[in-house]
Amino acid sequence: MSEPALQKSRKTVADSWMIIFADLLALLLTFFVLMFSMNSVQVSKWKAVVEALSEQLNPERAKVIDEDWEKVETALVHKEPALSLLYLKRIFEDKLQYDPILQRSRITVLDDRLAISLPSDMIFEQGSSELGKEAYKAMVELGDALRDIPNKIVVVGHTDLEPTSGARYPSNWELSLVRALTVAKMIEEAGYANTIEAYGNGSSRFRELDEQIDLDERFVLARRVDVMIHKQEKQ
Repeated sequence: MSEPALQKSRKTVADSWMIIFADLLALLLTFFVLMFSMNSVQVSKWKAVVEALSEQLNPERAKVIDEDWEKVETALVHKEPALSLLYLKRIFEDKLQYDPILQRSRITVLDDRLAISLPSDMIFEQGSSELGKEAYKAMVELGDALRDIPNKIVVVGHTDLEPTSGARYPSNWELSLVRALTVAKMIEEAGYANTIEAYGNGSSRFRELDEQIDLDERFVLARRVDVMIHKQEKQ
């Protein structure tokens, strides 16, 4: 090899360290860029990504799912649809006609409920909430007729304008409420599955009666216990 060629070869070997040094700088620069990018990652988001990937990529991992089991059990309970009020009217007109007390009842279809108006004079003694023997049998028969219907039932007591006397029922409101509770209890004892709401209106609805009706007849109509069968199911 000639002298000039040999010198050129030696110079190339001597300069090769710069290539290695340049590669090292490039690697160091990449490392610091990576460190900087990782330093700016939000830990909460990173953990969420890791957990999500772990759930999806690890089929053996047990999954715990929070469920509101009360709502699930409620949804699984079978509920029968409420019966048509017009259908119930025909049924009760047929069932109640054989009892001398219940056949005096008035059955009326209102906007959202069916009202079976029981005459208090035929069920309770004047100023009392105790059932007589025949009235007890009538309430058992009524309760048996209501036992299997899926509709919600509310019982409301009413009185006329005549004030009560005695310490047991100081006002018409107490008397009407206790009478409503008595009828509701009889229906429940006959087998109606759910609790029945009971209210006392006293004489507050007396003025809603038709004023063209004779006053004595209005007093008779006012003394009643209404069994209200609603459109919706019992709760």
